[in-house]
Amino acid sequence: MKNGKYGIGILGLGGRGVFFGGGAFVRNGHFYIECLCDVRQDKIDSAIDWLKDHDLLEQPVKGYTDIDAFLAHPGLDAVVVATPDFAHADCAVKVLQAKKNMFLVKPMAQSIADCDRIIGAWQGSDVVFMVGLELRYCTLMRDCKALIEAGEIGKVIIGTVVDNVSVGGQYYFHGPRRRKAYIKSLLLEKGTHSLDLANWLVNATPRKVYASGGLDVYGGDAPNDKRCRDCEIRDTCPEFKDTNNFKMDYGAVLSDVPDYCVFARECDVSDNSHVLVDYDNGARLTYMECHFTPEYTREFMFVGDKGKIEAFYDNEQNFKIKLWKRFEKEPRYIYPEKSEGGHGGGDTGIVEAFLGCLQEGKPSMKGAKGARDSAAIAIAAAESEESGMPVLIPDVPYPQGIEI
Repeated sequence: MKNGKYGIGILGLGGRGVFFGGGAFVRNGHFYIECLCDVRQDKIDSAIDWLKDHDLLEQPVKGYTDIDAFLAHPGLDAVVVATPDFAHADCAVKVLQAKKNMFLVKPMAQSIADCDRIIGAWQGSDVVFMVGLELRYCTLMRDCKALIEAGEIGKVIIGTVVDNVSVGGQYYFHGPRRRKAYIKSLLLEKGTHSLDLANWLVNATPRKVYASGGLDVYGGDAPNDKRCRDCEIRDTCPEFKDTNNFKMDYGAVLSDVPDYCVFARECDVSDNSHVLVDYDNGARLTYMECHFTPEYTREFMFVGDKGKIEAFYDNEQNFKIKLWKRFEKEPRYIYPEKSEGGHGGGDTGIVEAFLGCLQEGKPSMKGAKGARDSAAIAIAAAESEESGMPVLIPDVPYPQGIEI
């Protein structure tokens, strides 16, 4: 620590690494940026320029293209891992083996075995490990959790969760995330947030998954190298992407983003999926994810033996909860408070939670079970989509006496 603040290093300098790792952590007031790491020097240079322009650097920072040199940097108290998903497991294991506190951007990993490998690497490291499933910390979901834990709907028996993703084409199908070889599936890349919330609210472990999905809007016959900037219908195509002024849902404005045609031949991830989940306590869940809806929202519905709860989420925080007891004529409506920060206040909330774990000074991997279970559902669902068969999720042994 320096001047009472934790020195963080950001590993992976894409949008989430820079804007969340650099923004949310530094603005918390208890962190400063000690060093940066990416395999590309131009990413390091651009990140330093952006951080300087936004007054997020307290001191000159060192940039590394080698992870081992980065992890040996003096004054490094914690690492934010924000690499592409395929690199999560190897990078996370290296960070834990170096005995550095770690915040790992979701999803945990691209295979269940790799999720379990990360958990295994944490054991004996004596550090804090958290996965960035920040929606648990938004006011809407915290209120839902409190109501369910208070017994308002009784034992949760069945649920439905819907991810309406109006930005699916803009976020995913213009670049490498349109390929299974890069992200495995959009259920994993996008859906783990909502799947984690479902597991958290049901308060159970997923055991069996069946899924069906398709690529019904995106993909096609366009050449893989065709780009919006050179397209003959760029002025009329609703899927056109402006590479110099693209705004993400968490507020970041990006430049030089990929703008390959969303109707290219190489697109092979499903743009819509339907997932069925069986839990170890007998509860069941239906999850739907669609990347060509008009709206960008999340919808939750859970029914217990005493009532029903519905919740509505959007990035503008028009949050609403509908609570309806069995045998009562009218429901009750609850409007959670708004919070500062992206993801309905979740970005600031999860950084505060990570800080609390560091200040407590005890080894922990808070939320790791939820992160593993949500990734496991998505990974199993992708396998089920391809095989047409249900997929069982294996157990993982967790260490005793530790918050997971």
